[in-house]
Amino acid sequence: MTSLKLPQFKGSTVEVSILHAGQTTVPTAYVFETPIPGHDLLDIPCYSFLIENKKKSQRVLFDLGIRKDWREKLPPTILDQIKSAKAVVEIEHDVADQLRKANIPLHSINSIIWSHHHMDHTGDPSIFPPSTELLVGPGFQLDKATTPGYPDNMDAVVTNDAFIGRNLVEVDFSGAIDLGGFPAVDFFQDGSLYLLRSNGHTHNHISALARTSENHFILLAGDVAHHPGEYRPSDHLPLPTEITPSPLDRATHTVPACPSSIFEAISPARLKSKNVKSTPFYELNAAMNEDLENAKVSLERMIPFDGSENVFVIIAHDASLLDVLPFFPESLTDWEVKGYKVAGTWQFLKDFNAAIGQFA
Repeated sequence: MTSLKLPQFKGSTVEVSILHAGQTTVPTAYVFETPIPGHDLLDIPCYSFLIENKKKSQRVLFDLGIRKDWREKLPPTILDQIKSAKAVVEIEHDVADQLRKANIPLHSINSIIWSHHHMDHTGDPSIFPPSTELLVGPGFQLDKATTPGYPDNMDAVVTNDAFIGRNLVEVDFSGAIDLGGFPAVDFFQDGSLYLLRSNGHTHNHISALARTSENHFILLAGDVAHHPGEYRPSDHLPLPTEITPSPLDRATHTVPACPSSIFEAISPARLKSKNVKSTPFYELNAAMNEDLENAKVSLERMIPFDGSENVFVIIAHDASLLDVLPFFPESLTDWEVKGYKVAGTWQFLKDFNAAIGQFA
C-alpha cells in the first residue's frame, strides 16, 4: 500500500462551495460492469464548484453542470445518446442563476475549468462575459469531436458558443509535478489549487485538488468515477466493522449504526474470492470510458487520496452526499471540522438496500 505525499503548504488556501447544477437518471447497467441486483437506476446530481482565492482576488468555477436550454442547443448526437441511454435530464437553476441570486456578478468569475467535455459538466459558458476564460484538458483543440463546435461542426459533441469570443486555454502539463501519481500543475502558483491530469474517462479529463487549510484538501474528481462503490471499500479505506451513521433505509430501520457484514454479504467480491472489506463493490466499464485501461489507472491513483484523512474526495455525481453537505452559498471549506467526510463516506451503501433486505 503506497503512502500519499501531499504538496507542502505555501501559505495560501482557497474557499470551496458546491453547487447543485442539474440532475440526470440512467440505468445502472449503462454505468457499471455488473450492477448489484435491486440497484437498477443511478441518480446523478451534477455538481459544480466555486473556488475562490481571496489573496489573489480570483474566482474559478470547476465544471458547470447542465445548461437549461439543452433540448434546443445540444448537438443532435448528444440528444440521441440521451435518448438511447433512457436518461432523464432535469435542470431548473443553473450555475449562473445561483451566482446571481447570491449577488456574485458573472464578470467576477475569472476562469471556468471543464473537467471534460460531456454535457453534464459543460453547462453554458456563453452566459459568462468574454473576460471569463475557459480551461480544458490536453488534446481538446485537436479533437474533431470538440473543436470546432456544433453547429459549425455537425459531428461535434460540444457547442461552439462555449468558446467563441473568449480565451480557450488547454492546460499545459509539460512541466507538471507528480502528485500521487497524477501529473499536476499549480494553477494559482501558490499551492492552493492543483489541476491533475486524470484521463481515461475522456482523453482530456482533468481533476482538481483544492487546499482548504494548511493540511487539508478537497479532491474534485470529476468523472474518475460515477459512484463511490467504484472505489470503496479499498485497502486504504476498508469497511469498518460497524457503519455509522447507518445507511439502511430509515423508513424501516431506526438503528443509528449497522454491521458491515450486511453489505459484505452482497458484495460481488465474494464471487471472485476477494477480500470483501477492501474490494470496491463496482468496476468501471468500457461503455462509460473512452480509454478503459487509463480510466482504471486514474481510479487506482485516486484511491489513496480517498483513504487519506486529509483529503475529501468528491466525484461530480455522488448522490449520497446530497443530504450530508451544505450547498452554495454555504461553504465546504471547513469540511474536516464539520465532519462531512466521516458522515458521508459510507452513505452510498443505501443504494443497496433492496439487495440486503434478506440480511437486515
